[in-house]
Amino acid sequence: DCDCDCDSAKRRSLLQSTASTTCAVQDGSDTTFMSSSENLNVIFAAKAGVDLLSPNAMADACEFFEDAIMAASGYSMYCARDDSCTLPLPTGENTGEAWKWWGLNSATSPNAFNADDYARCQRAYSYATYFYSSKGYTSCNDYRTNSALQASLATAKASLVACATGKAADDNFVCSTDASLPYSTAALDTFFGVGGVDNLSYTRGYLPNKNKWSGGVNFWKGVSESGSASSSSEYFTVAWDFDDNSVREQVVDEKLIEDMALAASAIVVILVLMWLHTGSVLLTLGGVVQIIMAFPSALFLTGALCGISFFPFLNFIGVFVIAGIGADDCFVMYDKWMMAKCRCLPGANSRTVAERCYWDSCWAMLLTSLTTSAAFFSNAITPIAPIRVFALFMGGMVLFDYLYDITIFAALLAWQHDRVIKHDISGKNSVGSWVLDFWGSIRRHRANKNAAAAGKPAVKEGDVIDSKRDTRSIEERILGEKVFPIVYKIRWPLVLVLCGIFSGGMYGALQLDTPSDSEVQLLPDSNMLTKFSYYTRSVFKSSAESQVWVDVVWGVKAVDNGDQLDPDSKTTIEYDTSLDLTSAEAQNWLKSFCTDTQSNMAYENGMNCWMTAFDSWLGVQNALIATSGQVTDFTTHCLTSAGANAAALPIAPGSFYECLYLFATATSYYNAQQPLTLGFYYDSSGTRKLKIIGFQFGTDVLWTAPVGNLETSYKAWEAYVTEQMAGAPDGLKNGYQASEAWLWMDTVTAMRDGAYVAAATTLGISAVTTLVSTQNIVIMLYSIFAILTILVVVVSSIVSLGWTLGFLEGICLVILIGLSVDYVIHIGHAYAHAARQSGATREESARHAIATMGFPVLSAAFTTLIAALFLLNATIVFFTKFGIVTVLSSIYSSFVSVVLFVALLAAAGPTNGFGDFSRLFSKKRLEKSASLY
Repeated sequence: DCDCDCDSAKRRSLLQSTASTTCAVQDGSDTTFMSSSENLNVIFAAKAGVDLLSPNAMADACEFFEDAIMAASGYSMYCARDDSCTLPLPTGENTGEAWKWWGLNSATSPNAFNADDYARCQRAYSYATYFYSSKGYTSCNDYRTNSALQASLATAKASLVACATGKAADDNFVCSTDASLPYSTAALDTFFGVGGVDNLSYTRGYLPNKNKWSGGVNFWKGVSESGSASSSSEYFTVAWDFDDNSVREQVVDEKLIEDMALAASAIVVILVLMWLHTGSVLLTLGGVVQIIMAFPSALFLTGALCGISFFPFLNFIGVFVIAGIGADDCFVMYDKWMMAKCRCLPGANSRTVAERCYWDSCWAMLLTSLTTSAAFFSNAITPIAPIRVFALFMGGMVLFDYLYDITIFAALLAWQHDRVIKHDISGKNSVGSWVLDFWGSIRRHRANKNAAAAGKPAVKEGDVIDSKRDTRSIEERILGEKVFPIVYKIRWPLVLVLCGIFSGGMYGALQLDTPSDSEVQLLPDSNMLTKFSYYTRSVFKSSAESQVWVDVVWGVKAVDNGDQLDPDSKTTIEYDTSLDLTSAEAQNWLKSFCTDTQSNMAYENGMNCWMTAFDSWLGVQNALIATSGQVTDFTTHCLTSAGANAAALPIAPGSFYECLYLFATATSYYNAQQPLTLGFYYDSSGTRKLKIIGFQFGTDVLWTAPVGNLETSYKAWEAYVTEQMAGAPDGLKNGYQASEAWLWMDTVTAMRDGAYVAAATTLGISAVTTLVSTQNIVIMLYSIFAILTILVVVVSSIVSLGWTLGFLEGICLVILIGLSVDYVIHIGHAYAHAARQSGATREESARHAIATMGFPVLSAAFTTLIAALFLLNATIVFFTKFGIVTVLSSIYSSFVSVVLFVALLAAAGPTNGFGDFSRLFSKKRLEKSASLY
């Protein structure tokens, strides 16, 4: 066991084997229980009600090592071998037999026979593999069949439980365990021996490896993917990887490439759907150019103008998001152009059509683009660098996409119109017409074919094939004449549905909680590597994220002077030069601070404070000197102010640091999570001093506790330490408390608060934008209600899926907020435009809104939905969650906007200027229009 709570001490070897020179003797040896970057770490998780120290569970765990994982084909190339030995082989052993793989101690030819250089693979060290062999038994099955072994196991377990119970109360408790079942914080779960718990729920073993970076990682990744080393035990499940998660990192890298290919496929789908919508290769390419140019333009905005050099991986996801938003803008421009074309005289040129629709299209898209970009920009309030940079980057891309849509795409649309109209007039197709107007070319081809079949003369020059067409597009007629009457007939029930959805969604959204795991999860919950990572961090007594420990630190200022928009920009250390613990008052205060804090704040007296140990060490050393009478460094440096040998604190100020250094070199205590010896330095006068000091205290909360519990504990410790520092002597007043758990807590709360602030800001900006576009307070209130409904329903849906507001979910909500506002604003703007006409009724205005904007909205939603479906097949969790949020947002946004919001406007929308903001301050007359629809 270790003298202090530190990772390196906890992970040191418990046993040390000695290599034999004779193979027959060597067969009885086992490896040490140790963690190494080369060794494979295998974790066993007990199923419900199972004790991993029971005979049957021990037998299965032992067989898992020897009959499954160590027997994997090719393992002999990567196992660490015992030292070379000479023949004979032990009785019953054969060359190349798993698990031992006896053979030449060579990576190139592991099973070749060589009597002068012979070795076996080292045995895995775990409780299951070590206990039976150390007791002289030869088979894992002996756990099940040998009563003597079972009795020995029961006795050893009882000693282990007693040891764990004693350690939980006092870290310096001296155990008397069976050497065959030693106490190890790395192999015992957090609750074992605590509060009467005597079942072992988690344990681990180490498999000695070599050649990790020469194929070893790939080998174990292949074993993991093949399932050949999976466990079918009724007592436990297993998870394994290297301590540094090498296998998981390699799997993640490969899956990221695969999933990025899926995201690229989704973008291709968007472009295909854009071609299907427009029938034009030119306009599709124009949309591609529009989207591609937005990326470097936004990069220029964040880099050159904002001075941000950090480029998070999230920004690449922005390409997918802007592809959906860019397609939406293209659809609005294209559909409004086609509607205007239908209302113009046959053969009208592009200038005539543009005069009818261009500025209206620009205005409508400006409103939504400003709102969407503002939604992204509002997330920049979050202090988490990747999210802040992503928010600024996405907001910039949305604005640049709008600029390129109303310039590049609009110019291409006008140029194409003038080319296509010639074919409309002549009724003839060409290669160019098929490229620019595929669907129109099909229509002309059919018209010519039907005319030929009827024996009619060919179309004369100057005729227009569709001169008798309706002034409304097909989409307008379907939505206005087929869909709207149904919506209008049941408008009041639909309003009730809207209110019900909002109420249910709000209740569900309020259940969104913060996560209990600090890791940004990249692989699914079911993945073995995800489980391994969680177990390693959280379930063992040595885990960094099990019990929360608080550090009280002096000597270093609590500052962050790095670039907060760049995680790679680290803060520089600023030392507190006022630190001085040499005075008698300071020494006594520090000793009292440790004991008082241990009694008043530390959970179960958990403490790592070298000051109290230093005080005890002085007494021991003084007694030894008194007995021996020898003159040593202690008698030279550890003196009281009166010049006598110090038996306890305080000691003479001039002797303090030299005496403390003797203590540091003679023991293995830690100071601020580093060896105590590392804190010393020589000042300019050559005097040894201590630069930084720190003590650790255990708290009563775990990393996995709800954030509210962490916040309560943090506030209690902050209040306590602040009060203590106020009464500290000079030289110790600048101490403060810190914990890695508080960093995690602050990140989560910043994510949570940032999401709420961003949502509120977005709603406020949407309100202003809607009011400007509609100039109507009532429509503005209805729009905010509809947008809020979309947000809460999506959040409620993800809560029902078991999501919490972690890092990845926070990013998804950033995107959700940006995607939820466009459709509602489009419909509201169209309704307000119609309602401003003299004599317009609710029915007419609502019909106009769904007829003119319904198809662009549904087209954009459908395109985004289909593209997002590709991401549901991704492996990386972020891609699947992003896909789920996008799918939900597309479905809910389109349904709420085109059905429920239209129903609300048809039932209670303002007419005759009611709620018109512009008429509150003037007697502006309503506009006159010959027709709304």
